[in-house]
Amino acid sequence: MKKKLIIAAIVVALFIVGIAVFAATSIFNLFNIGISPLEKADGKEQTGRRLEVSFSYDKQLMVASSQYAIWVEDMGGNYVDTLYVTRYTAQEGYHRRPKSIPQWVSVANPAEMQPLEIDVISGATPRSGAYRVFWDFTDRSGNLVTGDEYRYFFEATMYNDDDVMYSGVISIGNDEWEQFPIPEYSVPNSEYKAMIENVRVAYYPD
Repeated sequence: MKKKLIIAAIVVALFIVGIAVFAATSIFNLFNIGISPLEKADGKEQTGRRLEVSFSYDKQLMVASSQYAIWVEDMGGNYVDTLYVTRYTAQEGYHRRPKSIPQWVSVANPAEMQPLEIDVISGATPRSGAYRVFWDFTDRSGNLVTGDEYRYFFEATMYNDDDVMYSGVISIGNDEWEQFPIPEYSVPNSEYKAMIENVRVAYYPD
């Protein structure tokens, strides 16, 4: 009888531990999924060495629209890291809509990413407004990069295969600088140009 009571107590204890672990994991996932690297342009003032990409965004209300990604490559064209990507495309939306930010999909290869990596670099499609995102000069594994020059890319699918691309060179040094990259449209007379505008890229050495 005593042995049965001990076994029953162990089973109950394991059950309680299991519930606690499940609850903790669920809470973590709930909050983790809500985290986005994108923030309002008028957010908290930042300090320290960083690259800042700011822009204005006008959310398009059609299906197959409002997807974008900002990422960094080295000068040899090798993928370094994604600063931000809309979560729909990152989480296998590229299967349903192959025309959605195709260059990012080709370079970053989200099919090979772990779910946690996608959670870290992505966020829900935001409301219209002014936004910014930062690069802390680390690669996708969190290691500090060692080069002096990299390239940034800002690709947006405005509607179907109506895309825009902003790009430029990142010079890492002691001098502060800013750029206003010129957009390259897949459809020159696109009626959706207002989706992504006023792109500014700035480097702060400290």
